[in-house]
Amino acid sequence: MFTVRPVRTSDLPAIERLAQASGIGVTSLPSNREKLFERIQQSISAFEHEAIGDAGSEYYMFALEHGGAVVGTASICASAGFDEPFYSYRSETAVHASRALKVNNRIHVLNICHDLTGTVQLCGFYVEGGLDQLAAELMSRARLLFIAGERGRFGRRIIAEMQGIHDDAGQSPFWNAIGRRFFNMDFLQVEQAFVSHSKTFIAELMPSYPIYVPLLPDEAQQAIGQIHPDFERVCQLLCKEGFEADNYLDIFDGGAVLTAELDRLKTVELSHCYPVEIQASLPAQATLQLLSNQRLSAFAATAARVAVVDGVAFINPDAARALGVASGDVVRVAGLQECEEKRS
Repeated sequence: MFTVRPVRTSDLPAIERLAQASGIGVTSLPSNREKLFERIQQSISAFEHEAIGDAGSEYYMFALEHGGAVVGTASICASAGFDEPFYSYRSETAVHASRALKVNNRIHVLNICHDLTGTVQLCGFYVEGGLDQLAAELMSRARLLFIAGERGRFGRRIIAEMQGIHDDAGQSPFWNAIGRRFFNMDFLQVEQAFVSHSKTFIAELMPSYPIYVPLLPDEAQQAIGQIHPDFERVCQLLCKEGFEADNYLDIFDGGAVLTAELDRLKTVELSHCYPVEIQASLPAQATLQLLSNQRLSAFAATAARVAVVDGVAFINPDAARALGVASGDVVRVAGLQECEEKRS
């Protein structure tokens, strides 16, 4: 049985291993032991705070556990760019016209902006290769189950940056066409700088004027808004939730930035809470669904068979142990995406 829970200090070696395995481009899961330890401590502090007003610098980090081993991780940043602006490119159309020449051209341009500063951000997602779709769905959506249960801790809009196109050697055509010319650093170097230094270097070095897309090399133009194959699975999960590719791009590799209204996400809008009843033999209508308890620092989520009968959720003892609940406690229930699609 897979279980999602808040990350612990003892998870550091496993999280470091996952960060190294995640490869190039996942800046929110840095292969840096000191930075990972800092984020784990930040997460522990966030989960321990019982009452939070407006979303601030809280960072919630989760671990996917299977058979006692940590096999995945994912995080929530309550307010992207809380300490410093959150930079992205906004994709727009500029009109260049001349009445005398009877010319009217609409040209694709990219403008650096920090429109997304303050939004909730899903980040730091990685599950070990070879795990099935259910494990990935649980890891991704457990964060939304947590948000649904702690809605007052989070704002209205939510985003998720998708990793853009780059090759095995770490070469990003988008970065090489734009950022490299101003930073004099390759893609791997700037990622390391992004992890270990203040993000103000973006504003200091990146051009503030529009980037005219037709002037970029073909390879860079083709990379705009594209998603690395390693991120296709998580992108599909988020799009089924209600995320959409907006007019925003990652400032480094040009990958798509998905956005959504948080309350319109299916896990938040359609999940329901029920008192739980534990029994070894479940009613015949029991189906595999996602479940979470209604705890804060002891939050847990899992995928298990559940039957909702007369407003009561019936689960088996294994699921109850995974969630840390007893009969009479409340659990949140959300259908699996494949099942939701069949019903619709």
